[in-house]
Amino acid sequence: MNLNRPVILTPDIEHRFQTFIIFEPASSRIHDFDVLISGAQVRALYDRLIHSLNADYSMKTQIILNRVSKIGQMLDLLKTYDNVIISKFFDRVWRRYSYISNIGEPFLDLPNFVKYFPEFGQERQGLLAQRIDDEDDEFSDSGVAAGSARETDNHGDEVESLEAQPEDA
Repeated sequence: MNLNRPVILTPDIEHRFQTFIIFEPASSRIHDFDVLISGAQVRALYDRLIHSLNADYSMKTQIILNRVSKIGQMLDLLKTYDNVIISKFFDRVWRRYSYISNIGEPFLDLPNFVKYFPEFGQERQGLLAQRIDDEDDEFSDSGVAAGSARETDNHGDEVESLEAQPEDA
């Protein structure tokens, strides 16, 4: 696993980065290094966002308001916010994005997040989740040379290749 692969954040790709609100029990599956905000701060940030969105009547703002109002309804059902988190931002092209998007509710993309919470805009690079690339180190731990063929069974476990076995004749 290759951690800390640098992500070069440019204005033309900022819109691809998305943050999520993750509720219990799924929040326990998120690594600490992927958490941006947790606990009661999530509710406070959400309330600030709703206040800002209600002050603007543009079509774009109303679309965001409609999307995040569902999150507000879920937050209203909670007795405590201890296990609610807002994730760091994941790029939609990363493999990890599909995992986090299945266990969390989309919150805001990076440009809108910085627009409504300018205090986070100073260090945008710190808002991004770490990029983890398994493919770069896929063969380094197993001792198998890159480019070698590996076979797996239906459960993903490595099995010996039948082609490599000599025939008993």
